[in-house]
Amino acid sequence: MQTTDLLSELRKEARNQNLEFLTIEKATELKGKRIQTIYFGYADQDGVADFIVGDLISHFDLAKLAESNSGFKNRAEYWESYMSKSALNDEKENITILTDKGEQTYINAHGFNRGSFTCSDSDRYVQFRVVKDA
Repeated sequence: MQTTDLLSELRKEARNQNLEFLTIEKATELKGKRIQTIYFGYADQDGVADFIVGDLISHFDLAKLAESNSGFKNRAEYWESYMSKSALNDEKENITILTDKGEQTYINAHGFNRGSFTCSDSDRYVQFRVVKDA
């Protein structure tokens, strides 16, 4: 399905309240399943994605996997060199969804959103539907 077609279809499904809001609890249950997501952006700059749900990982643990150009072993180690304990705890509480191939989706649940996933901005909640493969 073309991205523009998926966007149109998911916009309609959201208007008709046929989509669910994505939460950490639901994402955990969806691991291994294919979903299509939408979030509503500013001035109709909405985003969609179609992927198989993989692991949920904290931003801090994800940073452990990222190289650092600052002479540190990884980005998490670099963060530990300058971030406050409170800021580090935030990164440990912020969760992102990976695809089944370990790719970043940029769909995040921040601690202050009480387990709801957002994309782009912290108030752009992600809605989804499960895709039943033919």
